[in-house]
Amino acid sequence: MLQITRTQCRKLSSLVKLLVTPAKALVDDKVDITVERLAPRQPVTLHARLVEGTTRFQSYAHYRADDMGRVVVAKQPSLGGLYKGVDQMGLFWSMQPSPGQKTGLRLRKKDVSTPFLVDLSVHDGHLDVMEQQNPAVLVTTRLERWYLGKGVKRIPLKEGRLRGALFLPPGKGPFPGVIDMFGSTGGLADYRSALLASRGFATLGLAFFGYEDLPNDMSDVDLDYFEEAADWLLSHPKVQDHGIGAVGTSKAGEIVLAMATYMKQVSAAVSISSYSAISYAPLPYKDMVLPCARWMADQIVFTEDRFANVENQLEDITTEPGIHACIQVEKSHCPILFVAGEDDINIPSVFHANKAIDRMKAHGKTNYTLLKYPGTGHLIEPPYTPHCGFYFHGAFRVYVYAGGEPKGHATAQEDSWSKILGFLRKNIDRREARSKL
Repeated sequence: MLQITRTQCRKLSSLVKLLVTPAKALVDDKVDITVERLAPRQPVTLHARLVEGTTRFQSYAHYRADDMGRVVVAKQPSLGGLYKGVDQMGLFWSMQPSPGQKTGLRLRKKDVSTPFLVDLSVHDGHLDVMEQQNPAVLVTTRLERWYLGKGVKRIPLKEGRLRGALFLPPGKGPFPGVIDMFGSTGGLADYRSALLASRGFATLGLAFFGYEDLPNDMSDVDLDYFEEAADWLLSHPKVQDHGIGAVGTSKAGEIVLAMATYMKQVSAAVSISSYSAISYAPLPYKDMVLPCARWMADQIVFTEDRFANVENQLEDITTEPGIHACIQVEKSHCPILFVAGEDDINIPSVFHANKAIDRMKAHGKTNYTLLKYPGTGHLIEPPYTPHCGFYFHGAFRVYVYAGGEPKGHATAQEDSWSKILGFLRKNIDRREARSKL
């Protein structure tokens, strides 16, 4: 086995090169990582660290240089660490909270005007850098990972009842418009909105409760609010005016289904990890009220460490009275994309997607697509986001299980994101349609 002394290590550190291309990129871009000028067959550890405010994440992987003294991450297998095998982006999706961090951390960008800064380093030997403090470094470099692409504008929205942020791609437009929302944690999360705009969509990151002067509770939300948002977006001079896309995760996913059902303004709907019924509270719309299926506290299972499994908290939607809460998606004329994880233990989202599709099939509808993924939990994010198996739910003040396992979840995030972008381009971008004529 190759043994390298400290003196040799210091000499090597002056020679080793770490090449990362591109060093500045969007978070859904792949990067090429190559280490050169190592000793032939030298064992090394690649270590990635990310600091966002007080939050610290890191990952590591073990490699062995080839006979030329090189490690090419996209071509050579990791032999150990937080992932194994050939995986170009393994150092990103396998990140975990650093030791000493609080439980249930979820990596989310709060300020998209700044990038994630990732420090990548190379160390001699196969180390457990999660436990070992300040190991000797052969070479290091820094990467920038952005949600907000060059030239994308973020414009805070405070008009009438509407609150959120509009992201406009660079150029004259008009651009295809998208409303983007998250779920029952409330507030405004606009990182996915920024990334959608970076990929060519005029995107409204829409808050609907728990933000500024909006209602503090989901029970005070009405569907008219989302129609107002759709009308506002369609009236914007930089937005194509024929129809918008709507993207929502969890609670927002069911709102997206309701929008697709009742609003002609919606030309494409993406429902991620959601119920197929109105949950928690009735949802008023115009002169009617959409009934809800109740969340039943006695069905929540707590572990000894007080983590909550809420998978079965919604009342049965296949029998009375819960069946009346099912969203009548069969009335929708726009295409709907369901994205669901088979290991979602927050919402049984595959079950609910299939229930919605069954309703559509029963009425002769074919305007649906289901993407379902094994080993995938509730929090399906843009590519290379670290897997989060449980998280602190701020609105309910409890730790909640989300499900999934890192590799399967990473595969799902990469695949679903490319298909979501393609789905939106196909169905709401007139420029895309014209290019095919």
